[in-house]
Amino acid sequence: MRRLALIVILLTLISCREQQKQIVFIGLDGADWQLLDRYMADGTMPNLARIVRENEKRVLLTQHPPLSPLVWTTMMTGVSPLEHRILDFTRFNPQTGEKEPITSDERHVPAIWNMLTEKGQRVDVFGMWATYPPEKVNGTIVSDREVAGNYLEQTETVHRLALAAIRKDHPNLAIVYFQGTDVIGHLFAAKPEHADDVRRYFARIDAILGDYSREQAQLVIASDHGFAWNQAIHVSSTAVATAAKWHRDEGILVVPRGAPACPRVDGITPMLLEMLGLPRDVSTYRRAWRTARQAGVPVAPPSDEAVANLKALGYIGSSESAHAPAAYKGTRTAASYDNEALILRELGKNDEAIKAFDMALQIDPHSASAMWNLSDLLHRQHVDLTRADKLLDDAIAIDPNEPRWLAMRGRYRMEKHDCRGALDDFHKALIGDDAVLYASIGAAQLCLGDERSARAAFEKSLAIDPNQPQLRAMLR
Repeated sequence: MRRLALIVILLTLISCREQQKQIVFIGLDGADWQLLDRYMADGTMPNLARIVRENEKRVLLTQHPPLSPLVWTTMMTGVSPLEHRILDFTRFNPQTGEKEPITSDERHVPAIWNMLTEKGQRVDVFGMWATYPPEKVNGTIVSDREVAGNYLEQTETVHRLALAAIRKDHPNLAIVYFQGTDVIGHLFAAKPEHADDVRRYFARIDAILGDYSREQAQLVIASDHGFAWNQAIHVSSTAVATAAKWHRDEGILVVPRGAPACPRVDGITPMLLEMLGLPRDVSTYRRAWRTARQAGVPVAPPSDEAVANLKALGYIGSSESAHAPAAYKGTRTAASYDNEALILRELGKNDEAIKAFDMALQIDPHSASAMWNLSDLLHRQHVDLTRADKLLDDAIAIDPNEPRWLAMRGRYRMEKHDCRGALDDFHKALIGDDAVLYASIGAAQLCLGDERSARAAFEKSLAIDPNQPQLRAMLR
């Protein structure tokens, strides 16, 4: 009888273990269905094709600005950057004042690994943004700073460490992040001669996905934003002012059939919590997390190599200072305030946005991005237009080849009937075939009385985009 009872207990424990929910979440930075659909169709990514057939293929909408640390932290916390406070790729080290990659102690809310720890579930995290120094969790965190090397080396290191840990520990949730799927886009999307390099890398990613699909866990695959592989974008993919212009709002999402709805990036953590049988309201986890955080997170040492990598990808301008201003005591960068202001502007909180832009310019008076963004907002609000014009002129003086800024100044010059200045700006802004800019050039030439040149510009605009009925009617 005693032996029978023991057998029943053992069978119950085994049954409970079998029923324990396990999820492997794969983050593919910048992955886009435009490219992946093509690779699934031509046989480059057969494992992903099988995974998609067996699960649900969805689109995941990003947030603005679509910058990796901001978006991935939103995905891992379920809240806006205005709440989680990860607002840039970098910060100023509080002890040395040196610029370094953004750190975990800048985050103001719990991440999903903290939430699972509170509930006694095991969680492993590999390579995710803003996880250095690693926090104490019920599991393992291999931080972004601990995965060194180029994007190929990082990919292999993350995969090796994650797969070994998953097979050993069987965590309730494993989070495995690959940055290379975005890096290779920034490096090679504008270089067709590297098409074979891109294909080989994504074939390797497909083999990696095949490895995780064979584990005894549910698989979730997501990207923080898409990438414009199939579009003609005539700006640099590795320049600080334009790198994010290559990002598309539509990222990828693959989930098990019947998984909860998750239309936007801020829905990832609530979705995963629900799939794990936990409360999905992320606000309920904050009190316990703050109590656990009272012990503090150690200050991270600077990392020159990591900062250099961010510069190479265009996420830090080469002219940006590597040190905080002498009298500045905070950790936040000018770009952090600039990004915060962009979010506030999108929410219609214009007065708060202006204050944040001004703070960015206090930290870095030469931030061309903050100058341009503040100028744009002042013009939209029709306030302090003299300052708005000067800010735009100053931004263009710092970066005279930024087409958006030149086109914007050209439009303002047209409003002031400075037709010659407007035409000069429109010509400088023209890169490739741009119907709007050719129409703008035509308008400036018409303003100057050059009807023949204006007509040629308008016809060029219509050849690029025939769907301009007003312009077509004007030429009749």
